[in-house]
Amino acid sequence: MGRTLIVVAVRGLTVKPSSDDLYSNVTFSNWASSVWAANKTGPYSIATGNGGAFLPYPVISSRWDDIAKNLTAQDHAKYLAADADPTVVAGYRAQMQQFTAALRSNGTAFYNLVMSGGASSGVLVDLHPLSRGTVNIDVSNPAGKEPLVDYRVLSNPLDPVIMGDIIRFTRKYHMNNPLTAQLRPTEFAPGASVTTDKQMADYLVDSLSPSYFHPVGTCSMMPRELGGVVDEELKVYGVQNLRVVDASIMPTIPGANTCQTTYAIAEKVTEPPVWTNDELCLQVTGRGSNPVRVGQNMMQK
Repeated sequence: MGRTLIVVAVRGLTVKPSSDDLYSNVTFSNWASSVWAANKTGPYSIATGNGGAFLPYPVISSRWDDIAKNLTAQDHAKYLAADADPTVVAGYRAQMQQFTAALRSNGTAFYNLVMSGGASSGVLVDLHPLSRGTVNIDVSNPAGKEPLVDYRVLSNPLDPVIMGDIIRFTRKYHMNNPLTAQLRPTEFAPGASVTTDKQMADYLVDSLSPSYFHPVGTCSMMPRELGGVVDEELKVYGVQNLRVVDASIMPTIPGANTCQTTYAIAEKVTEPPVWTNDELCLQVTGRGSNPVRVGQNMMQK
């Protein structure tokens, strides 16, 4: 999930309090901190914004069909790591075929704008990046060192094209919209002079964040011949009594936040049939991998 910014300041915003007051108004900021500390309520209970949009690609770009055709025509293996396993290449090719249809669909969100209600614009997210990174064990010290992560951002040349369209649509929303005119918007980045695909790509190289904290796909629920790690019951191929239940089983990022999706996966696996007592559930978190014995005591873990 790629994240970037189009910085648009609005000078006509008069609603108070706004998210900007958390930084500019000491009294308001102190109050917000106190209610969060006491009750976990108030402005700090809003993670990244209090409004947003999830839109399909045909809504934001008139060249959706051209982009889909270009994706179909790609040599998909060319844009993966050179040592990618043939099954991973096959799985990536299958994913890109699905994205070709999704780019043409009004039922798949590609665009995500999160707004905070402040005087500056919100965060822009490409919900379905085409580039693929790698996560590998550090062979010099597999147990003692963190995995080697290479995001390989923008390795698929269509990603900056799609992100450029995302920026253009957001610019149009702010700058050519009678509903926002009263806010007197002014664009600061990337700037009105940045219009071509090449200019957009250059801006993204400097501004794009490789992640919006939605990592998925390292233990994909896919057929093994397509590079999958777990089957439809979340059982790890080739290993007995081990399942994976977390965001890593999603082959691609959903057109939504991964938090709620992971909750849904966890709730689904608690339904019958009941797991046997000798099975382990591998929960992979930011602090490590925690094997949890499941079965009768599953809900207590």
